[in-house]
Amino acid sequence: MRQRAIILLMERQELIDRIRKLPQDRVAEVAEFIESLAQRERNASRANLHQALSDYAIEHAGTIVDLDPALEDAATNHLLQQDSGQ
Repeated sequence: MRQRAIILLMERQELIDRIRKLPQDRVAEVAEFIESLAQRERNASRANLHQALSDYAIEHAGTIVDLDPALEDAATNHLLQQDSGQ
C-alpha cells in the first residue's frame, strides 16, 4: 500500500512537471479539463446521494422507520379540525 502511494506521488509530480512545461494557453485548457472532471465528480456524488435516498424511501415507506407518530397525530388532528370547521 505504501509503495503504491509513493508511485502515485511520483506520477502526480511527473504530471505537474509536464504541465509546467506547457505553453500558457495549454495550461488554461488543462485547468478547464480538470474543472470538468471535478464537476462530473460532483454530479456523480449528487446522483449517488439521490439514488441512495430514493432506495431508502422505497425500502422503508410505510414502516415504523418512515412514520413519525407525533407528526402523524398532528396531521390527523389538523385534518379533523378542517373537517369539523366546514
